[in-house]
Amino acid sequence: MNIVFGILFVFIFLFLWVRWQERSGLFFPARDLYISPTAEGLAFEDVHFNSAGNELHGWYIPASGDQVVLWMHGNAGNIADRLDQAVEMKRSLGVSSLMFDYRGYGKSEGRPSEKGLYQDAEAAFKWLTGTMGFDPGNIILYGHSLGSAVSVDLALSKGVSAGGMVLESPFTSAADVARTIYFGLPVGLVMSVKLDNIGRIGEVKMPILVIHGVSDTVIPFRMGKEVFDAAPEPKTFLSVAGGDHSDCYIVGGADYWNAWKRLLQHAARSTQNKVKSFNAG
Repeated sequence: MNIVFGILFVFIFLFLWVRWQERSGLFFPARDLYISPTAEGLAFEDVHFNSAGNELHGWYIPASGDQVVLWMHGNAGNIADRLDQAVEMKRSLGVSSLMFDYRGYGKSEGRPSEKGLYQDAEAAFKWLTGTMGFDPGNIILYGHSLGSAVSVDLALSKGVSAGGMVLESPFTSAADVARTIYFGLPVGLVMSVKLDNIGRIGEVKMPILVIHGVSDTVIPFRMGKEVFDAAPEPKTFLSVAGGDHSDCYIVGGADYWNAWKRLLQHAARSTQNKVKSFNAG
């Protein structure tokens, strides 16, 4: 009987500990937008839109091209931390960007959760198609790290008609990441957070580019490769030698931006073909 109670105690302790870790160890938002696009010489628009009762904030950075990148960032900081990459993106690709903060990050209201992040991405996509009038086929979903799961979810929901998707430093699932952190313990059995890229990406129906730094110290390189292997065609994988978790756009140089260009071109062709098919019908 004592053994049974001991096992039960351990299970309850593990359950409560994992659930506490989910709340305290998954999201690391920062409120301070310590820099703005103005400081980088970029024209931009401060945007606000609603997501399930929370007012979200973002930056819309326009460019001359027809395509726009919808950014879904990682679990720490806010959009200010990604601004230097946005500068390089506009310079290298000539595409517009919508960078927004999830609920609880930056100037966005609310408290982050897995479901809430998915709702926030849908609201951002709706802002681009509704308020800005973008053709869904000209929207490229871009998820980095935590944002990769947000991007995959969006590609299977309101963003199903997007032109393409780029996943950078993606993980297989929250359970797999937790298992690598907690010495192989099967903590996924009691986790409420799923963030299941590996189980869902096979249903995505758009061109996919997966980018991963070979020297990633946060998400193992093998996870990015596993996500890519599970993804359907058409797809491309870019491994960045020497690249860590958040510097592939720097370390990868021309190879990084050329991979993006090929994805954008593929997405543009697919959109044009859909338009031709519709007009012919």
